[in-house]
Amino acid sequence: MSTEIVVPSAGESVSSGILASWLKGDGESVSEGDELFELETDKATLAVPSPASGTLKHKAKEGVEVSVGSVIGEIVGGGAP
Repeated sequence: MSTEIVVPSAGESVSSGILASWLKGDGESVSEGDELFELETDKATLAVPSPASGTLKHKAKEGVEVSVGSVIGEIVGGGAP
């Protein structure tokens, strides 16, 4: 079982942002609610929480522009890390 990590909307006029940094490493165990990455937009920088518990797998690199709704990673496993 896996849960996709999707870039959230950061405001109604914002369609993309920069994946500023991963706050958790690739392959690291995370818990639901842990902050996973920082998204920078022209309006704000926000830390995005994990939607589930499990093992984090990065699918996008830091410093790249990502669109709202795009999949940038996944949480594999589920259950307690």
